[in-house]
Formats: sequence, C-alpha cells, structure tokens
Amino acid sequence: MQGSLREALRGDGLVLCLALMNARTPDVPAIAAACGYDAVYVDLEHTSTSLETASMLCAGAVGAGISGLVRVPSHDPSVIARVLDGGAVGVIVPHVNSVGEADAIVDATRFPPLGRRSISGPNAVSGYGQRSATDLTEFLDARTVVAVMIETPEAVADCEGISAVAGVDIVLIGASDLTAEMGIHGQYENAHFHHAVESVAAACRTHGVALGMAGIKSLDLLERFVGEGLRFISAGTDVGMMTEAATTRARALRGLEP
Repeated sequence: MQGSLREALRGDGLVLCLALMNARTPDVPAIAAACGYDAVYVDLEHTSTSLETASMLCAGAVGAGISGLVRVPSHDPSVIARVLDGGAVGVIVPHVNSVGEADAIVDATRFPPLGRRSISGPNAVSGYGQRSATDLTEFLDARTVVAVMIETPEAVADCEGISAVAGVDIVLIGASDLTAEMGIHGQYENAHFHHAVESVAAACRTHGVALGMAGIKSLDLLERFVGEGLRFISAGTDVGMMTEAATTRARALRGLEP
C-alpha cells in the first residue's frame, strides 16, 4: 500500500483486510500482501494470541508494505496502549455501544490534546528513527487508525453520535454479532439488517468516517454496501480461507478416485 492507511480510508478505493486468527509467524503478512491485501488485523478478541505475537505480526506487516492492526479483546486502555506501542498501526475495538465509549477509546489511542495516550518512544510504525517527542507524537497520531465496532441495536441507534467523535477513522459493522443481537442471526438479506447498515452508512458519510464491514461473504451484498459508501472490508480469516480452499481441493481430488 502506497501512503498511510488513514489516507487510503479517506479515498475512493476499497481497503481489504485479512483477519489473522491462527497465524503465529511473521511471514503471513507478507503472504497477505502478495495476495493483494492492504492490511491484516491480529485478532486478540477470539484467540489466545499473545501481545508479543501480535507485535511480531504487525512488524511483519510493516516489512511487507501493508498495515498491521490489532483487534483488542476489550476497551481496556492499558491493552490498547501496549498494542499501539508494540507496533500496531491501529486498533479495532469491539462492542462500542455509545458516544461515551467511543470518546474513551479516542482518549486511549490519541496523544494530547485530543486524547490521553501516554508517550512512549519510537516503534515499527515510526521506523525507530530518532525524533523529538513532538515530531514522534505528530507522526504516530497522523498514522494511527481507530476503528470502533458496531455490533448491537443500541450502537446502531447511537451511530450518528459515535461517527461524530473526533479521532474515529472507521465505524466497522460486525454483521454476525449485530444480526444475532437483532434476533436474525446470519440473515444478511433481512430488511432490518439492511436498514441498520443504511443508518450507519449515512452517519459515516455525514461525518467523513470510513464505513467498514466484517462477516459478509456475499459479493452481491458487499457491492450493494459499497454503493452505500463501504470502504473497509474484513475479507475473511486465515483459517477460514485455508479450510475453504483445502476443502475445495480435497473434494476435487476425491473425484478422481476410481
């Protein structure tokens, strides 16, 4: 990816991200880059991956010329700080249900005066070069991506306010959890789900925030949401893509049996 992820999110193109659930080695981001992805995110919400491994994978992403993000397991500001200090270019924060929660996340991710992130030192994102404290914080703040996940009807109802929070870059719809909370789990063609997406998309357009989507495989649906302003797509997981491709190949080979 040429330029920063934040710059790409402000453009008209799509940002494609691969979720790393089972990957534990730094060559995987390079493989993702070779396959055409713009970013990877390391999932700490649904896996046993350590902060150390997440840092290594994010460093691998930097080396591969793509962006490395981390989905943190909670809103804990100490975890968010360690992830960013460890070399993630951004965080994906799950289950953000209100303006107050979005404000707290910005506090944890942005340096003063916008936030309260503690100033550490150079890392993989800054290239480890010598910089003054002011230059370093300006450099990192300009590149740090903050994604908040909308996964409940309450969050959809407050999407206008959440999208308006200064310092938020992506409002990411978690389709699986959202439809589950709506009582229509997995029914991505349901009109109530589409109305929720339209509401969030409109809020994102109003406030100049990128709309993101996770959990949708249908190209037809994604094309529809691109028409609504979708810019960031969580395209799938490492284990999901491996099992899908491996299953397809095994079935084809079984068809050769006499």
